[in-house]
Amino acid sequence: MEKQMTPVMAQEQVQGRKKARKNGIRTGIWLLVSLVVIVSGIASDIAPLAIEPVAVAAAFLPVSVEPGPDVDLDASIANLTTPPVSVSGTAMLVLESNRSRILFEQNSAITLDSSVSAKLMTALIASEQLKPETMITISSVTADMPDLAVSKGQPALKTGEKYSFEYLLLRLVFYDSDAAAVALAEQISGEESEFIQLMNSKAQSLDMLATTFVSSSGRAMMVDSDGADPTDTKGQETAPAATTLRDLARLVKAASQNKTLSSALTRRNEYLVLPGPTVISLHHQLETLWTLSEDRVSGAFFSNKSNAATVTFGTANGIAIITLIHGGRASEAIDDTVALYNAVGDSFEVATLVEAGDHFFGGQEQTVDGEAFGLIYLKTITYVRPKGQDYLDSAVQYQSFGPFTRPILSGAVIGQAIFKLLDGTTVAVDVGPDRQILSSVTLIDRALKQLQGNQNLTIVLLATLILLIIVLAAKVLINLTRLIKLSFLILFEIRSRR
Repeated sequence: MEKQMTPVMAQEQVQGRKKARKNGIRTGIWLLVSLVVIVSGIASDIAPLAIEPVAVAAAFLPVSVEPGPDVDLDASIANLTTPPVSVSGTAMLVLESNRSRILFEQNSAITLDSSVSAKLMTALIASEQLKPETMITISSVTADMPDLAVSKGQPALKTGEKYSFEYLLLRLVFYDSDAAAVALAEQISGEESEFIQLMNSKAQSLDMLATTFVSSSGRAMMVDSDGADPTDTKGQETAPAATTLRDLARLVKAASQNKTLSSALTRRNEYLVLPGPTVISLHHQLETLWTLSEDRVSGAFFSNKSNAATVTFGTANGIAIITLIHGGRASEAIDDTVALYNAVGDSFEVATLVEAGDHFFGGQEQTVDGEAFGLIYLKTITYVRPKGQDYLDSAVQYQSFGPFTRPILSGAVIGQAIFKLLDGTTVAVDVGPDRQILSSVTLIDRALKQLQGNQNLTIVLLATLILLIIVLAAKVLINLTRLIKLSFLILFEIRSRR
């Protein structure tokens, strides 16, 4: 039996070698064909590279900054400066907060004496410098001040007691507390007079050029005839404090962007643990405003001193707004505010200016070596307009950030399209290349560029690759079959020898 199996195995080995040679020849032919196709497709581009090296630098492109227009409160929407609603206040302003455009206004530029601006400025500065858990000691000056919060169920602030900044901030916001404002001012500057200088400096930095502060709470301060001295209560004159609703709008916008202060303004009630320990509840004076406005109001502040004033920020019909009412009746504060939100929803809408990926046809760019490319918008941009109107100037400007060298990646900002609204507001929209501009240095980039511009070549290469994969898969399958057969033969021979 052993003598009979030996010739069989020898014959199998000879046949295996012949098949291997045939398969190797076939595989070599396929690889050669593929190589010829690739070389024929890009040979014309490889030759110039070998003769004329191209110096390529990375494209240094400006970083895009989301358009955040400066607060320009001197331009309001021309055909709707008179609001389609009346309020009880002597002055009123509604601001679109995203682009600082006045939607409605009434006496918004006249000089006012409002305690709201003083308290909000005090709260803003304190929120920037103090942590919620900071403990503040009550001074004798603060303890002796009359405080509306006490009549609303809050504990009287006594000399030497300590309260957290979080509690005093909520006491100021919820109850228009003069004592809380003074306590915060003394914590930061030691004396209120020093803090007033800080308030006026902050007002200048916010471009509140028509505003002057004389106290941290907005209360009247006495001065001597020789000069200002807020700590002297025996003076003969009252120091002037002044602001406008346009300046107040700037302050409210800054307050709504401060995380700590915004959190306080958006709460309608709160429960805190005071020293003792004592659990105490706080309720906003306009607590029902959130419900009656159908939660369109996000945050609010109300003062009912000599001139009632209501400040809110929220959303109406998808439009982020700030509303200010001064000199109104306290009993109508909520109704007046809701009426303004309704008026905005009835008169204005959010429209799409451009959509990301759409082509910009107002300009075309090219690289320094002459390759032209189109432009697309990189982001979807919306704007607020009166209902039923485009409210756009027909002219669109284009600002280029060129010149451009390779490579230019998809999504890179290469310029801006500048749209103009009828009220003078400009909206800058980032634009980028409509395709990726590859480097001209490496052979790989050249090959990829060739594929981009030659669809037939791409199809040929893909078909060749697929065929090559099929051939290799068939070869593996055939060899695997042969291996199984040989394994059975070997096992059969071993068993036969036994």
